[in-house]
Amino acid sequence: MAKKKIQAEDIKRAAEGKWADLIFPRFGIEVQWKKKTPCPACGGRDRFRYDDKNGVGDYFCQQCGAGDGLDLIQKVTGLSFPEVLEEVASIVGLDATSAITDTDRARWRKERELREKEQRERERKRQEQIARKAEGLFRNAYLGETSLYLKEKQVNKDPKIKIDHHGNLLIPAYDEHGKMWNLQTIEPDGNKYFIKGDTNDLGEWQTGGGRMGGLFFMIGEVQPDLYDSHIVCIAEGYATGMSIHMATGHPVALSFVANNLPKVGTALRQKYPNAVFVYCADDDSAKDNTGMKYAQEAQAITGGIIVLPDFTQIKESIA
Repeated sequence: MAKKKIQAEDIKRAAEGKWADLIFPRFGIEVQWKKKTPCPACGGRDRFRYDDKNGVGDYFCQQCGAGDGLDLIQKVTGLSFPEVLEEVASIVGLDATSAITDTDRARWRKERELREKEQRERERKRQEQIARKAEGLFRNAYLGETSLYLKEKQVNKDPKIKIDHHGNLLIPAYDEHGKMWNLQTIEPDGNKYFIKGDTNDLGEWQTGGGRMGGLFFMIGEVQPDLYDSHIVCIAEGYATGMSIHMATGHPVALSFVANNLPKVGTALRQKYPNAVFVYCADDDSAKDNTGMKYAQEAQAITGGIIVLPDFTQIKESIA
């Protein structure tokens, strides 16, 4: 008697809630729920998003399209649709047979590792390309004298930043070794942006942004003592950081954005092991408590204290 054929819909129902943790890993596929990641099938940087919105392993890729879990397994492994059905059915307990061998799994693992290696190499090239662009723009900037942004915020200009002839602030973003990887521009109206890469003839990877994780700009100078502790403040934006420096005289490292606080704290802890870090949480995102959230995360990694600067009196005196 011929074996009863299992329907695709039966398999999908049995697989609900099991795609990410049980089924995909058996094919060497890694996904993160509702987070942009490289596509398991075609790579990229952040073109893929797995949301499982219908319970069938749903995903969307900007490059190779959308589909369900069965479709994704086909793309990654090269198996036919009937073969994928049989394998998934076996995994979820609908059929005890399986044609997948350890050799197949090893091959898929090597293919995934190769895609990840290629992606890391593309990422490195993009970051180096943007670092060169940032260095060139900062070095060759046609300088101006005044910044409406600084005047509006009532803060000083750090001698290590520049004002270009459009009145924009140019703030380098360095790693702990002093290498510039990116450049923040703050326009007179407060609009902020970082360097964007150039596109190649195919409009591919170079359109992405450069490195930012763990990068910072130091207002003032850190003078570490080999034996005694010294204070280093860590804040997000330039105006906040310079206000703190003007009020306290302490050096202030800028993380530029809230979610970079933990990475900057980690980098500075390696550079200044005896420092006492003061995380100055920004309340610009008070609705989501973003600044405090990442300040607490950074504090858990590096130690130190958290303060919430209050500029109310300064603002009232300016008004």
